[in-house]
Amino acid sequence: MAGGPKATGDGQAAPSAGADAASPSAEADARAKVLGWARRSIDLIPTGWLITGAGAVLLAATAMFGGLEAVAAPPTPELSVGETFAGSDFEMTVIGVELSDERGQALVFPDEEAGERVLIVTVDVVNTFSSPRNSTDQSESSPVITGIRIQGLDEAPAISRADDGTGSPVLQPDVPARLLLAWLVGPGDFHDRDEIVLTLPDSTHRVGESLFRGDYWDDVHVGARVTATVEEVSTP
Repeated sequence: MAGGPKATGDGQAAPSAGADAASPSAEADARAKVLGWARRSIDLIPTGWLITGAGAVLLAATAMFGGLEAVAAPPTPELSVGETFAGSDFEMTVIGVELSDERGQALVFPDEEAGERVLIVTVDVVNTFSSPRNSTDQSESSPVITGIRIQGLDEAPAISRADDGTGSPVLQPDVPARLLLAWLVGPGDFHDRDEIVLTLPDSTHRVGESLFRGDYWDDVHVGARVTATVEEVSTP
């Protein structure tokens, strides 16, 4: 019949020309539909999610190769007697270290029968903050002058003014004060010409806005070390 498929030489029917032309076009249309759907799906994802996802992939890859490299902390300054350290909104200058049987203006009271002696560190201090500051703090890690410690001694010092012996003085802004930091020590704990190391505190100033109001200093740490020599003072 006219219009039917033509037979080939081996007697099989040949495919029609219309079927050959339609097959590539159909495949192209299908690919275009899939690509269009993918683009529209990506457009619907918030940009922040994409960034977060990329960050997660980066962190995961970093963890596989040993994690992020830690930033090295700056070395703690090593100072000598007479050098000034600025920390916790104070300027602190260690003037000297004395060992004596007498308390003088220091706020400690040695037991003579037990052979106790007085180790005194003289420090010049300037409060560089805009308001008065206490020199003493009862916290174990103190950001103020009681935060000055002698390596090897756990106790905080007793603090007094060198001029009048006032204990735990309040330090006025920008007014220099010479302070005595005193420890009671045993008869054989320290000797003339011994070398000691003092640690000076540093911290971060914050302003409380919710539970804690006002100014406070936290993240207390060793800001500097001072190496000093003990000088024994003879009793007249």
